[in-house]
Amino acid sequence: FAAHLAYETLRWQGTLDHLLTPVCARPLDEVEPALRRVLRLGALQLWRSHVPAHAAVTTSVDLARTVVPRRRADGAAGFVNGVLRGLSRSLEAGGPTWPDDPRDRAALTTGHPRWLVDDLADRLGLARAAAVLAADSDPPGPTLRSVGDRDALLAELRAAGVDAEPGQNAPEAIRISGVDPRTLPAVIEGRARPQDEASMVVVHAAGVRPGDRVLDLCAGPGGKTTHLATLAGPTGRVVAVELHEHRAQAVSDAAETLGVTVDVRVGDALAPPLRDTERFDVVLLDAPCTGLGTGRRRPEVRWKRTPHDVAELAALQKKMLAAAGQWLAEGGRLVYAVCTWTAGETDEVLDAAVPDGLVVRSRQQLLPDREDTDGMFIAVLSARTAQESAAPAAHLDDDDLGSLV
Repeated sequence: FAAHLAYETLRWQGTLDHLLTPVCARPLDEVEPALRRVLRLGALQLWRSHVPAHAAVTTSVDLARTVVPRRRADGAAGFVNGVLRGLSRSLEAGGPTWPDDPRDRAALTTGHPRWLVDDLADRLGLARAAAVLAADSDPPGPTLRSVGDRDALLAELRAAGVDAEPGQNAPEAIRISGVDPRTLPAVIEGRARPQDEASMVVVHAAGVRPGDRVLDLCAGPGGKTTHLATLAGPTGRVVAVELHEHRAQAVSDAAETLGVTVDVRVGDALAPPLRDTERFDVVLLDAPCTGLGTGRRRPEVRWKRTPHDVAELAALQKKMLAAAGQWLAEGGRLVYAVCTWTAGETDEVLDAAVPDGLVVRSRQQLLPDREDTDGMFIAVLSARTAQESAAPAAHLDDDDLGSLV
């Protein structure tokens, strides 16, 4: 229950501030951070929980006394008491009031910053953007990637009393509820791995076949890497490049647990530790991004990111994508993936940075309202044919976002 309140308070931070502002005697940004967190936690209980109002106020007042110096405890408690009682009366009188501007209203009713509403609405239209963002505020249950026979694992889980169903987007996916996946014998023994279905779709988009040579350029923590290695099989070869040593170690640990072989190298994707002559049938660039597509599980990300972050990361993504093509063997496939949905990190990167000689074969935006997954963008590129080399590359518009080979 405590974890639920904490995550919900993070998720609805902007909306809670909107509710608190009219009943707070001073601007919220002038309230010290510790008390502001107490107010948000109390407001969340008053607005979106079954906690009785008197209990929500009382526990918040008690908490306020503990987050400030003792000499100020009474004043802090009185301040929180007054604000939350005012909010309680306001909610009892008719509930929240929302602004007339449709985008402002969408931001508050879905729990997202206005700039993110604008970005997604400009790309998909406001109605669809609101549906996506509403789904982004609906926490998902755990998903497993089975290693081996999914039906057998489903039977095992159900026999152990776990509520388990097949996933809808990948043949290895199993959705579970009511249990911490890390405690399951199948996960401990390496017969399954907790992983969102969107990550599995990325790997399947790469079209890896047994015996393929595969390069994963941003491999940590190893979920996609080990999936690639499973599909490439014992006759294939997977090289995983990861910038940070601790994440590279996580890739090695995951490979060992799942019983697959991965050649893990610490290095920068822009200048990977590879021989100039090395070439691969599949190159995966799961690029650093804002991570906004993970908001169902990481609600704080929506408040930590800004449009400046999008621009900064997009510049890096373009460099990485432009450089990744050099490692493709003849006839190979390059997959660009980012766990986000901003225009700047998805379509605009492709429009600006497709490597020479390659063409975009498909692009797809997975979204939580439709696929019930993380918000993952996936593009598949491969070499131009002779005919394509003689003509400009075709541009795919929003109507093509659902297309994936």
